[in-house]
Amino acid sequence: MIIAAARTFARSLHGRLLVIGVGSALLALIAVLAIASLRDVGQEPLGEVDPGIERAAEFTLPALDGAAISIADYADRPIFLYFWASWCAPCEREAPLIEQLWREYEPLGYAFLGVNILDSEREARRFAERHGLTFPSLLDADSEVYLEFGVNGVPEAYFLSPGLQVQHKFLGELRESEFREMLEAIMSGGDGSAS
Repeated sequence: MIIAAARTFARSLHGRLLVIGVGSALLALIAVLAIASLRDVGQEPLGEVDPGIERAAEFTLPALDGAAISIADYADRPIFLYFWASWCAPCEREAPLIEQLWREYEPLGYAFLGVNILDSEREARRFAERHGLTFPSLLDADSEVYLEFGVNGVPEAYFLSPGLQVQHKFLGELRESEFREMLEAIMSGGDGSAS
């Protein structure tokens, strides 16, 4: 009887120590993550950032409609190059604005190219259909293009002036005023406001 009681006590003590140990480890992890978050460790700043490249790399990708699209075919005009995914909440919110501005700026000679990354073709199609996207949406299934551009997350956008010259890089969700400002700047080929 004493031996059985000792075993029960030992198991109970072992269980309590295990719970305390796991709980302490989780609290420590939460504390480290909270401190890292407060210090912006591992966080890219949102908004306009240094593009890190002067000229966009040329690429050809399949579009959702099956056509092969080459960015070089649009090199003579201003280009809004947009990296997105169907699971991206900011992409979901800004899709209607992008489609609205595409319809407005396309007659002015602009090209909008969406590059779907880290996603399934089926989900990309559902997203495009749900939002009625009419600008070309390309599939980067092999992840070559987004790696070439150094994309760290979605949404991420590049604003290219004619000649595939990178004028702006924007991380995060676009707001209409800043979106329009960068579109106007790439038509003029500069980094300021349009003339």
